[in-house]
Amino acid sequence: MPQSISSVAEHFNLEFSGDGTLEIAGICGLSDDFPGYLSFIADPAHAATAASSRIPAFIAAANVDVPGKTLLRHDDPEYLIARVAALFSPSQLADGIGVHASAVVDHSVQMGADVHIGANVVIGEAVRLGARTRIFANVVIMDRCEIGSDCIIYPNCTLREDSVLGDGVILQPGVSIGGDGYGYVEHEGEHVKIPQLGRVVLEDHVEVGANSTIDRARFSDTRIGRGTKIDNLVMVAHNVVTGEHCLLVSQVGVSGSTKLGNRVVLAGQVGTVGHVEIADDVTVLGKGGVTKDIREAGIYAGMPLKPARLWRRAMARLYSGIK
Repeated sequence: MPQSISSVAEHFNLEFSGDGTLEIAGICGLSDDFPGYLSFIADPAHAATAASSRIPAFIAAANVDVPGKTLLRHDDPEYLIARVAALFSPSQLADGIGVHASAVVDHSVQMGADVHIGANVVIGEAVRLGARTRIFANVVIMDRCEIGSDCIIYPNCTLREDSVLGDGVILQPGVSIGGDGYGYVEHEGEHVKIPQLGRVVLEDHVEVGANSTIDRARFSDTRIGRGTKIDNLVMVAHNVVTGEHCLLVSQVGVSGSTKLGNRVVLAGQVGTVGHVEIADDVTVLGKGGVTKDIREAGIYAGMPLKPARLWRRAMARLYSGIK
């Protein structure tokens, strides 16, 4: 539904200048240049582009002026545009509450208030669902799982037995939580499966991207720390423990028993060997290979991994004589 500038300002307690009655149809980027939409600008260097655009209104930092445009003021425009975007979120498969007639829900399941369970969902024994959690079509939740309040589990996700989700967890379509870790012992020329007896625990406000997998621990917990965001097509192996507010980007592979500190960023296609530890506030650039512990915060790159500045100098020297 369209929103007026004045209603957006009131909702987020913002000051604004310009036309408060202006109706906003949605959110766009500056390069999209959609008339009737709201965008954001944080850098004064982009003010001229914004002024010449067809976009009628911007969320802008206090030091940014855009002549002729309606401006909502906030110190962090990019953060606020993410909040405002929720006002324009399209409807999903269901906005209601209750259990769809085709769902198979064991009689022992405990449900909080205002839970939604969609079509063809299967929920096993002794599962607990927190208030306002929404579970969409074709999800399978096996025995003894615990799911907190305000979670969203999109279609075709699978939670193996004993998995735990905190409050506000989001699983995008096709996520697999709690599959067996990759564990075998060789005996007389054969690979004998090692039972994986542990759990997966996702702490509050974790989000897992589409078709990503997080394996259960061998004995204890694979644990994803509070506020961590995992992209699509990421593989997290058994016994991995991440700190809080980490970012694991597309096609990252984290091998077994790796430990990540707080605010670790693993960019696209980064891989780790098993049993390594990564300190707080480490960023590994795309395709980096972590083969040993990283004990100091910083930005790293390459294979084998080096501090990013050293790696860039080495690459420049390597190719300096090639035309």
